[in-house]
Amino acid sequence: MTDDRPTDPSARKPRVALMGEFSAGKSTLANLLLGQNSSPVQVTATQLPPVWYQLGTPGARRIGQDGSATPLPADDWSAVSPKDTRMIQAQLDADILQACDLIDLPGTSDPNMAPDFWDAFLPKVDLAIWCTPANQAWRQSEAALWEQVPPQLWTKSLLLITRIDKMQAERDRARVFARVRAEAGALFRDVLPISLTGALAGRDNDDVLEATGAAALVRFLCHALEGLEPPAPVETPRATAPTPPASRSRPAAPSAGSGTEPRIVPRRITRSKSQGARSRPEHRHA
Repeated sequence: MTDDRPTDPSARKPRVALMGEFSAGKSTLANLLLGQNSSPVQVTATQLPPVWYQLGTPGARRIGQDGSATPLPADDWSAVSPKDTRMIQAQLDADILQACDLIDLPGTSDPNMAPDFWDAFLPKVDLAIWCTPANQAWRQSEAALWEQVPPQLWTKSLLLITRIDKMQAERDRARVFARVRAEAGALFRDVLPISLTGALAGRDNDDVLEATGAAALVRFLCHALEGLEPPAPVETPRATAPTPPASRSRPAAPSAGSGTEPRIVPRRITRSKSQGARSRPEHRHA
């Protein structure tokens, strides 16, 4: 598999992959971060190829398995088949894409993916957000696949418990959160709960973003993107999120240049440090 980087390698940004099993909320998370209501991919989860978002004039193209590029309409990608598509490259004028590229990956057990897909694709990723739904949080199949991910991603990546609002009782939400953190905390930089649909519906309201867990996600991303090392040169070819237990502290959000915390998800994820000033996050031991 060739390196399908959509940007000049001398100026490439960190790449954040959205991962998880089918119907875990990856595409809703992408829409939230990108500031859009829905994706042009109006198809079932098993039909989704990887979608690589980068900053630019709005447009998209399909990259075939043979490396060929075909323009796509802006509002309908339903005709794209993963059988002959390596990925969709999409450009958007979204603020988060000034700080990083977003890659919405297929469900981890997608039968349409080639056997070597993950081995070939994951080395391109700098940070992952793994989505796990609260009602089936952190299943054995998820743990087995994540343990095969390059270990250098573990200390940079986030485990996001989605659909936390579907659990009506605060006690149930807290129990799920505590169990997932105990079982998977050592394999991620952090674990956070979120109501994606609630955050998407109220993304212009600071109180809603805080209550749904979206504001905590912003703080994580700001901190994590600041901490990433510069990439090596590449040669050419309530009924919302529960309050986390006090036993584990969160990293403080870095300055985005204005001295204030990020306000809303898609518009305040920035990297303020110079490339040379970034350092690798310390490895967290279990």
